[in-house]
Amino acid sequence: MRRRLAWLVAAVAIAVGMASATAGASGSAGRPADSPDLAAMALAVSDLPSGARIDKQRYYRDPDFVAAYEREFSIPGSRVGRSRLLLVFIGLSVDRTDTAARLKFETLRLLAGKKAFRDALAREIARGAETPVKTVTVGRPRAVRAGDGAVALPISMKIQGLVLNVGITFMRVDRVLGTITHFGVPGQRVYNADADRLARASAARMAAGLVPTLKLPPIVSGTVQPGQVLSARSGTWTGDQLTFAHQWERCDSAGTACVPISGATATTYTVATGDLASTLRVTVVGRNRLGSVAASSTSTSVVAGSPGSPTVTVAPLVSGVVQVGQSLTVDTGGWAGSPTMFAYQWRRCNAAGGACLDIAGATTSAYTIATTESRSTLRVLVIATNPSGSGGAISAPTAAVP
Repeated sequence: MRRRLAWLVAAVAIAVGMASATAGASGSAGRPADSPDLAAMALAVSDLPSGARIDKQRYYRDPDFVAAYEREFSIPGSRVGRSRLLLVFIGLSVDRTDTAARLKFETLRLLAGKKAFRDALAREIARGAETPVKTVTVGRPRAVRAGDGAVALPISMKIQGLVLNVGITFMRVDRVLGTITHFGVPGQRVYNADADRLARASAARMAAGLVPTLKLPPIVSGTVQPGQVLSARSGTWTGDQLTFAHQWERCDSAGTACVPISGATATTYTVATGDLASTLRVTVVGRNRLGSVAASSTSTSVVAGSPGSPTVTVAPLVSGVVQVGQSLTVDTGGWAGSPTMFAYQWRRCNAAGGACLDIAGATTSAYTIATTESRSTLRVLVIATNPSGSGGAISAPTAAVP
């Protein structure tokens, strides 16, 4: 309890110039590897009125948190809404888990509701202030609709005959705890609506820095031939504690109408003969407890055989009556490279002839249409092989099965 009390007292102390950082903090530091980008999550000059400037910003070490960051703005009497402000201070701290952050915030919220605590806080502020303070009053807390919870404390200080109104808003977004402290022009009122507007802007930036966000798409590299291994890079992302899932997909020759390849969920994929005459891509899903985002790579070039393997000159042609129970046949088409063997794979496609999936067991030159093909089209991958390798060609889609 004493440590949580110190966290609240120190946060207010920062705001009134009594301390340089959170209790127990020391020195400047870079961003830790396991922390989200707090600098990007803090309020920016663009969130404040014209004339605002950053006076100080830094990461610092705090043993109670994974990372801590502060940014201070001077605002020479400019208006935020109806309020005239002199200074705005932002503090952000990353806890180890969202549960730990929630516990700290709820403890703070409960303490702030107790008059004895607020009176003790007022005495602490008066005792530690660099300029003699005649009176300090910490008002009742006020709930603010921002982030995963926010509470505002109004603080009034009488210094050398002038009343200085200070407001501090504590908030939580997942495992990040934030404070916004604003100083009004002496003798001027600071309106709740203006303070809340800053709190909501800060909470929005905090949330944006935590959710999965794609910056650069995934990339596939490698030789696009059967038997060769392709590798996927997940792309560049921002967000907190992200994990990634991969799914390789087979697409048409234009790189569209992609379908997942069963079992192909690693960061590498060995190109199969069934991929001939198609293109490939990988879809990466970045996720954390706040959400998920899917992003796909650009499709590869069309999968072709190794040098010297057969190449198609006339596409295979499907013939027959397109009705359930009727038999269709496919010819081999025309080929260069003197193929010595042919293989077949029938595929069920959508009405437009895309998003084709292999039909299990349909690997001969003839196929009897099943009831499951109703309202689908059919295509065939023909694989031609010679001593140098294999090439592939896909027939045009049939009419839709009635």
